[in-house]
Amino acid sequence: MSMTPQLVLPDMEEEEASSGPAEPSPPAGLRDSSFERNKQSSVHRWVPWIAGFSAGFVADVFQQYLPDPGRRDVTILEPFSGVGTTLVEGMLHGYNVVGFEINPYAALASRVKCAAFRLEPEDLRHHLIVFEHRARQRTAEIDAVFAAGGDVVACAPPPRAAPPPAFRSRVPFFSPAVERKVLHCLDIIHELPSAEMRELLLLAFGAVMVSFSNYSYEPSLGSRVAAGKPEVPNADVVGVLAAKMRAMLDDLVSYRAQMARFCPPPTARVIPASSLALSDHLAPDSADLVVTSPPYLNNYHYIRNTRPHLFWLNFVAASGELKKIETANFGKYWQTVRDAPRSHLRFALPELEERIQAIGEMHPEKGIYGGGGWANYAVEYFNDCHRIGVGLQYALKPGGVAVFVLGNSITQGIELVTDRYFGQIGELCGLHLEDIHLLREKRVGNSVVNSSVRNGQPTKATLYETAVVLRKPK
Repeated sequence: MSMTPQLVLPDMEEEEASSGPAEPSPPAGLRDSSFERNKQSSVHRWVPWIAGFSAGFVADVFQQYLPDPGRRDVTILEPFSGVGTTLVEGMLHGYNVVGFEINPYAALASRVKCAAFRLEPEDLRHHLIVFEHRARQRTAEIDAVFAAGGDVVACAPPPRAAPPPAFRSRVPFFSPAVERKVLHCLDIIHELPSAEMRELLLLAFGAVMVSFSNYSYEPSLGSRVAAGKPEVPNADVVGVLAAKMRAMLDDLVSYRAQMARFCPPPTARVIPASSLALSDHLAPDSADLVVTSPPYLNNYHYIRNTRPHLFWLNFVAASGELKKIETANFGKYWQTVRDAPRSHLRFALPELEERIQAIGEMHPEKGIYGGGGWANYAVEYFNDCHRIGVGLQYALKPGGVAVFVLGNSITQGIELVTDRYFGQIGELCGLHLEDIHLLREKRVGNSVVNSSVRNGQPTKATLYETAVVLRKPK
């Protein structure tokens, strides 16, 4: 007896899994920085993200490091905006915000979230109703044909959109029935006459697209099968996307009410570029406070982990365009520097130099997979830290503060205390290292310490996160 194919409900939790249980231990006055808390926060919850920090943490930083919380002539700088937590929270406090974000998908999230309070909720409500009605009409036949075991690609009407031709994945990213529905939904979104509304709905699509794909975050993007999960042969794409839009609509109402307190409203500027060249976009002495979290020294590949979003939302059309973003990104990826000539630090920090040399001498028999490649990776990371330090010295007002959330690293079994080194690098750039707050510690098992990323001798070191506080002298 043949089995009737069933519509599978996708996992609705799309945010990348954590690397293990954590024990938050924030200092007095600073809440736990984990992004996990943003899942329940209005607007902040719109887009899942593996990195960053909670809106509550950002609010605590404002309270501690802005001398007069009632001032409106304040500029908050976010060199690594991600999906906009610092920017949105800054605006909700009435501050002007400037953010840098090199990942086009994340930059879209930051830009849309900062501007969304200007949209009329009734307009979004209307577009939501129209979208769901049209999408149901265009995709109704797909479910019937799928249930009958027919060819869903032959279903009428055919979508005008097509899958991005240069996008490749080891297994089909979307199953045929899901892909057909996705294309119809994108058609309807692109038919919207309002650019602002199109961007909002495209962001909604990007926020949920992995949930009905054959991939998941574990925490890096990989196939569901490899993670022991079933593929998704069919899904209620329209329902999932409409549910996300309804949540955004609910948040939009309260967002507008909160922003109505400020007349005129604060300004927001999202710069789709690397923050390694702050001076190309900002005036000197222009930022009162920096709150950010740069990529950690853990080789997590933020660009490649958003490849589906970048291709399906038409931010890139070829792999070469991804390469350009990777090359300009803060902290070069191990894959791009492992077979390059030996790199060298552009500043003097003897302890760090010794640690990197020790990493470079490990496992020479492994060639590019040995310590030499990882030493290059560490050197490029800290060189970029120095470039950021120079930029902070340029952009901060005298007396201004920069708060960087950082984690240490275990590379080839050798611990690199990234937070302390970053503070020392800041001092080399003319800043004062005011404090390092321990935010949380993580339990670390063999899956982390002896993984392919950090493969080396067993170590008793644990991973942790801190807030490094740098101040520009007056």
